[in-house]
Amino acid sequence: MPTANSVKGAQSRLAAAGMTVLVTEKQASLDDLVDAERGYRPYLALNAADQALARAITLATLRHRRRLQAMLAKCWDRPPPKRATHLHAVLETALAQIAFMKVPDQAAVNIAVSLVGENPATARFRSFANAVLRKAVSQIEALSQETENVSLFPAWLSKQLQRDHGKEKVRAMARQFAFEPTLDISSKPGPGETLPETINLPGESRRLVSTVPVPEQPGYAQGGWWVQDIAAAQPVRLLNHCMEGGIAGKAIADLCAAPGGKTMQLAGLNARVTAVDISARRLVRLEENLKRTALAADVVCADVLEWNPEQVFDGIILDAPCSATGTIRRHPDILWNFTEENISGLVSLQTAMIHKAASLLRPGGILVYANCSLLKAEGENLVAATDIAGLETVRLSANALPGLEFCINGRGDFRSLLHHLDLGNPECSGMDGFFCACFRKSPSI
Repeated sequence: MPTANSVKGAQSRLAAAGMTVLVTEKQASLDDLVDAERGYRPYLALNAADQALARAITLATLRHRRRLQAMLAKCWDRPPPKRATHLHAVLETALAQIAFMKVPDQAAVNIAVSLVGENPATARFRSFANAVLRKAVSQIEALSQETENVSLFPAWLSKQLQRDHGKEKVRAMARQFAFEPTLDISSKPGPGETLPETINLPGESRRLVSTVPVPEQPGYAQGGWWVQDIAAAQPVRLLNHCMEGGIAGKAIADLCAAPGGKTMQLAGLNARVTAVDISARRLVRLEENLKRTALAADVVCADVLEWNPEQVFDGIILDAPCSATGTIRRHPDILWNFTEENISGLVSLQTAMIHKAASLLRPGGILVYANCSLLKAEGENLVAATDIAGLETVRLSANALPGLEFCINGRGDFRSLLHHLDLGNPECSGMDGFFCACFRKSPSI
C-alpha cells in the first residue's frame, strides 16, 4: 500500500495541517510561516505548485474553521482529545478541501487518513478519521445547510463589531468574508504603462481579473503597478485632496511605510517622500518595490517614536500599527492569533504616534491618521478622545473621494468595511476595512 510520503499532494496537506496547528495553537503569523527565508521548513521544502496548494488549504481552513468544526462535530459521537492537535488539523484541512475547495473527495479523504495513520501520535485514530471524513462526504450538503449560520468570527470580535457597526453590517461583512478576496492594484500615473486585465474601481485603483500569479501578470516586472487594496490607497488620495495645490513637490513623510504601497503612490505623484519603518526586513521589500517601479524616496529605518529628523514636513501619513482586523479577508489567521486583550496596548501606541507625527508637521501641514482596523476603539473613538494642541480636525465632505462617498461617515472621516464596494458578484466584491482621519496643524503653532 502506498504511504502518504509517496502520494502526490500528501506533503502539501501535511504542511497545511502543520501550519494550521501553529497558527491556532501557537498564534503564529501565516506570513511568517510562508516566508521564503524564515518560514515553516516542511512548507519551504515543497516546490512552488505544492506551496501554493498548502497555502490555499491553510487559508481555506482558517477562514472557515469554526464552520468546519461544527460540521465535524456532527460526524462523531465522541470528539477526539483536544490535545490531539495534529488529528484535528488533518480533519479540518481535509474537510476544507471537500467543502470549500472542490478537491475530489476520495483524494482528500485517502491522504488525510494516511497522514493520521502514519503519525505515531495519531495512528490509533486512523479508523476514526476514515469514518468521520466518509460520513462528512456522504452528508456534505446537509452539513453545509445546517452550519450556514455559524459565525466565522470569534465571539469577542462579533460582539465588538455589533457594538461598533450594528448587526446588519456585521452579517454583511461575514457574508463577504466567506469569499476569497480579489487583488487590487495601483499604477504609476500617466499613459504608456502596461497593465493586466482589470475592473476599474473608484479613484485610480483597479481590480485584477486574472488569477495568474502576480509576478507573471503583464506590466508587473516592468514596474508599471503594484498590489494595493483600494482601501489602503485612500490615505494618499485624502492627503492630496486636503493639501492646497496637492502633494507634488511637497515634503511628505510616510510613517510605518513598509511594504511601500503608499510610498509608491506618493512618489508617483511627485512628492518628496521620506519613508520610515521600524523593520529593516520589511524595508528591504519596500526598496525592492521602489527599484522595480523606478520611483524614488528617502528610506529610513527607525522607530517613529524615537525618530527626530532635522526637517519638518508639509504632510504626513501615519499608517499606525493596529489589530489589522480590516484585512481578515486576506489574513484569516488574525482571527486566531489576535485577542481582545491586545487592543488597549495598541490604542496607547497609536495615540503616542499621533502626538509624535504632529510634532513633525510644519504649521499648516496635513496629517492623515490611518489604520486597517474594523474596531472603532482604534479609529473613530480614538480620534474623538485624542486632544492634541495645535491639531484641528479636517472634516471630509462626501465629494472628497468620488465613487466612495458611502465611506465618509457622519463625523467626516473615512471608514470602509469588508462588504463595501458591491460589484454585483460577491466573488469580486468587497474591500478591506480601513479608517482615516485628517488633521491640519494650526498655522500659529
